[in-house]
Amino acid sequence: MALIEDQAICVRTWDWSETSQTAVMLTREHGMIRVLAKGSKRERSAFSGGLEVCTQGGMAAIVKPSSELALMTVWDLVQPMLGVRKHLKAYHCALLGADLIPRLIQDHDPHAEVYDALYALIKFCDQVGVGGGRDVQAGEDQVEAVLAWFLWTVLVAVGAMPIVDHDVLTGDQLTQADVYGFSPQLGGITQDPITSRDESSGGTNAGGEGVWRIRAQTVEMMNALGERPGVERFLERPFDQNLRLSRLLGSYIRERVGTDIPSMKWLLGSDG
Repeated sequence: MALIEDQAICVRTWDWSETSQTAVMLTREHGMIRVLAKGSKRERSAFSGGLEVCTQGGMAAIVKPSSELALMTVWDLVQPMLGVRKHLKAYHCALLGADLIPRLIQDHDPHAEVYDALYALIKFCDQVGVGGGRDVQAGEDQVEAVLAWFLWTVLVAVGAMPIVDHDVLTGDQLTQADVYGFSPQLGGITQDPITSRDESSGGTNAGGEGVWRIRAQTVEMMNALGERPGVERFLERPFDQNLRLSRLLGSYIRERVGTDIPSMKWLLGSDG
């Protein structure tokens, strides 16, 4: 039995009883932890009014090797992220970021860079929501850029960065072309776009396995990013480039996890 104390972001919650909750918390130093928060919904609880997705704070929990659920003893809410819920696209992006965490990392496997990326995404979405209607289109464009950065950063952190410097089917160097292919099974670019699926729709126009068509511009963008690009690299890009990259990476993640991701439907379209 061990007591852990750490920064945390709430990424999922369930009602356990009328007064208690279970939750998935992403901590910075201890990874993802599933917790039981007894009495969290009571009016005078010690859990800052209960646990809510996309909020950040300090937590303490007792981890028992014999139980899948750690017993949460402290939840000190620091960032309620109220602005996230005031802007629809920002809300969708924040929820998608949180929803991907349990699908991409294992319990108790620390990924500080994933924590930092999720916090940055949710915080940015919060700021866009707080900004309200001052410049709606600019806010949406920036949210798309930060989402593309988040997806790329998390894929790199979990060892699933797309291979873009050579043909994943043949091992050969890529030669210049207007259109390439992307193999989700092999995780990278191929010279030959043998497919009817297109990156602009998130690879959703045809069923079955195969290779997705991808523009040379998107390949060049991914090649230029490297492993740890700053978010400013994405904010400098046009909206349509970030949107295409987000859809490609979102489709790739869906293929990797092998299940439907309901929170991604708004990004990939109704068929996503």
